[in-house]
Amino acid sequence: MKKLIFMVFILNISLILNAQKTQLKVYGLPVDTLKIMVKKHPKFFEHLKKLWLENPSKIKEDELMLLYYGSVFMKNYEPVKEDKAVEKIAKYTGQMDYQNAITEGEKLLQIYPVNSRLHMLLGYAYKKIGERQKSKFYYKKYGDLLRIPLYSGTGKDFNNAFIVRIISDEYLILNQKNLELVQQEVRYHNRMPFDVLLIKPALKDNKRMKVLPKEKLYFNVYLPYFIGGHKTYKMVQEEAKRKYKFYKKIAKKKKHK
Repeated sequence: MKKLIFMVFILNISLILNAQKTQLKVYGLPVDTLKIMVKKHPKFFEHLKKLWLENPSKIKEDELMLLYYGSVFMKNYEPVKEDKAVEKIAKYTGQMDYQNAITEGEKLLQIYPVNSRLHMLLGYAYKKIGERQKSKFYYKKYGDLLRIPLYSGTGKDFNNAFIVRIISDEYLILNQKNLELVQQEVRYHNRMPFDVLLIKPALKDNKRMKVLPKEKLYFNVYLPYFIGGHKTYKMVQEEAKRKYKFYKKIAKKKKHK
């Protein structure tokens, strides 16, 4: 990936130094710095989002990387909710209801513009209805997006793990490498969460394994687990507060009657 150009940002050095630090870096860029960039320059990231949706050929590779990882600090980053929403599109394609998959999938793009799986499903759905140009368009965007986590590491160990913004990208990387999942576990290394996947080459015949394979792939899941999980937790808290206030009002009304 090209050397990143960050001269467009005028960063407040004191804020960077005082930010709560994590060990995670994406393509050499500390996640804490990326968080500050998103917060200080929201219009720039919204511009990247619009460009990616409307004219993706004009977005540079390093800009797409910023958008992919920067999305975790933007609105609507709730990885569990995002996965569930995209799963509905997958069900439409599984039921061969390609028109609904396209209609609903296009709407979801406005909310989740950097979801790799969503672009793949749209490419597949357009292919099935015979719209080849649209299919190529979305398949290319899918490939461009997936290259970002795919080249973020080698996946061979904790220190070189792939860095994903959402868990579904793990399985897309497995498919890309023509591998199958055998076992999966969450492990912590230097206070960072990792998905460690025991894998084997994908085979056409489903022969039972007599011995478990030894090859593993490592995925750093700090972003969906800690950043996404924290936001999800806050959302649950706010919902609980709203319900509490609502029922409290009802109780007061009953008391005055």
